[in-house]
Amino acid sequence: MTQEYIRQLAVKFLNGTASEEEKEILHKWYDSLNPDVPETETVFTRNPETANDMKERMLANMKALQQPAHKTLDFTLIKRLVSWSTAVAALVIAGFIFWTNQHKPAETGILLVQAPLGKTLKVTLPDGSSIWLNAGSSLTYPHSFSGKTREVVLKEGQAFFDVKHMTHKPFIVHAKTLNITVLGTSFDVKAYHNDRDIKVTVKTGKVGVTMRDKPEHPALMLLPAEQAVIPEKTTKIHVSEISKPAIAPWKDNRMVFEDELLSEVFHALERKYKQHIVVEKADLSAEKISLTLDDQPIGDVLKVLGFSKKFNYSQLNDSTIVIR
Repeated sequence: MTQEYIRQLAVKFLNGTASEEEKEILHKWYDSLNPDVPETETVFTRNPETANDMKERMLANMKALQQPAHKTLDFTLIKRLVSWSTAVAALVIAGFIFWTNQHKPAETGILLVQAPLGKTLKVTLPDGSSIWLNAGSSLTYPHSFSGKTREVVLKEGQAFFDVKHMTHKPFIVHAKTLNITVLGTSFDVKAYHNDRDIKVTVKTGKVGVTMRDKPEHPALMLLPAEQAVIPEKTTKIHVSEISKPAIAPWKDNRMVFEDELLSEVFHALERKYKQHIVVEKADLSAEKISLTLDDQPIGDVLKVLGFSKKFNYSQLNDSTIVIR
């Protein structure tokens, strides 16, 4: 089995075109390189929470949550109840009503939505626009768009926007140092705190991008299949073309990277697979790669990446992977 054949299999795996038989050949080749090393090395760092521990913690949290209700209860009404058990029931009901009122969004309030690690989330806005949040992302928006604009804040992460067209009511996304303005279009915004660049990619329509601290500068207009890359610590904007398959593939549980920094690929893998990846090989940060992933296990992905970029990895525990 030649190195060239293995290299070809690795390329097919990364492009998502390898057959099951070819994947099996690649796995056997990798395992043959390290016959004495187990695939995972698990180290437990703390004792797991027992069922009783969980029960006690939940009860404590419920008591803490209901504590403020004591200040607003009508004890005169409770005194009129015919028995102690009825009084207890009234307290429980009053606490539940108080908790419900406290968690009911105000008509003019701000709503927060969050996508947990390992999952994506779709949100429908009051104007009928749709937003998909990638894993580990959060966004705020008003209960209703009552002003002259429709404004949302991408507090963290990545989101794909499919905005309903309203000629006289622009839609504005605030993301880190950027304001992104549209009338009705679809586009992707990537602004994770641990990525060094902010990226705005247009799928349909036209998007205007401005720097928040330079409102006097004219907006940079982006057209379909164009991507703006803005380093967070500078005002320089680089615009390039991008293929349509690379625009928000994560909505369909796919990952497409085109000439992407390996450090950002690792961050994406962390969010998708709910893992913490520690990179001990410093020179990997500047490496770039192009690849397409569907829903392969993270072990398979790292095996092939390791062969391509010449690194090893080990599973330290259930949630931590070390790259060497």
